[in-house]
Amino acid sequence: MGWVVATETSRRSEETVMARRLPEHRGRTLVLMYHAVHATLDAWKKQEAADRWYAVTADQFHKQMEHLSRAGYATSLLGEFLAQKTPPKSVILTFDDGHESNFVVALPILQRFGFRADFFVTVANIGRPGFMNWEQLRLLLDAGMSVQSHGLHHRDLTGIREDLLADELRTAKDRLECNLARPVKYFAIPGGFADRGVYLAARAAGYEAICNSEPGLARSGEVIARVGIMHSTSQTAFQGLVQRRFFRLLQMRAQRKFGKIGKTLLGVRRYEALKRLRLSSSRSGGDV
Repeated sequence: MGWVVATETSRRSEETVMARRLPEHRGRTLVLMYHAVHATLDAWKKQEAADRWYAVTADQFHKQMEHLSRAGYATSLLGEFLAQKTPPKSVILTFDDGHESNFVVALPILQRFGFRADFFVTVANIGRPGFMNWEQLRLLLDAGMSVQSHGLHHRDLTGIREDLLADELRTAKDRLECNLARPVKYFAIPGGFADRGVYLAARAAGYEAICNSEPGLARSGEVIARVGIMHSTSQTAFQGLVQRRFFRLLQMRAQRKFGKIGKTLLGVRRYEALKRLRLSSSRSGGDV
């Protein structure tokens, strides 16, 4: 993410393929991944560098939702997609972490356009400063939204013991279902850190589908690909993603692959430390 800088040649190449789009496939859809949505640019600037990377402003989010509406897109919930009950021209909106701005800022914008979304919350953070509380989560449900699991704690699940991993996933699911009186069927992997063990543990914990951070069109199945929307995602880039122009998705896949190579060579902790250092020197948090 943000580590591959487009050259003039690549930009010209993109222009030549703007009309070429990924073909429509039955059982596939675009799942967009958001995090915090800050009310103003000043509020966004006050966040830590790593948080700014993933967050957008209300103005950005409103313009993106407005484009979806004007282009004739509907939104579907993940469960509807998996049940093959989605309109032909639709996208899925997801929010990770459970940031309070999802309720205060994003929800009114979603309602303005008649859109719905799946909110994946980190259970241990519910009610803490900056995060949604149980009452706000219930109001999300009353508004037609979906509340799902982002785990108990927001941490790398690939580096913990098998028994702790199982407890992390099951406890999050149980607490959400107990407090919200709704089934919790889906899990979004924190930080995008996943291996075979994480997927197997999530299925064993009772989750029917697992959302990752791998850019691409999502297939109807147990593993759901998602496209991250960052602060640096331009309106033009957003529209290209929605219209399934393949250059942008291929670029994001390449950036994701380079990130994985970096994690393998440096280790997750060193890689994340290096990324934080880079982000702290950049106001925008890189390019998507």
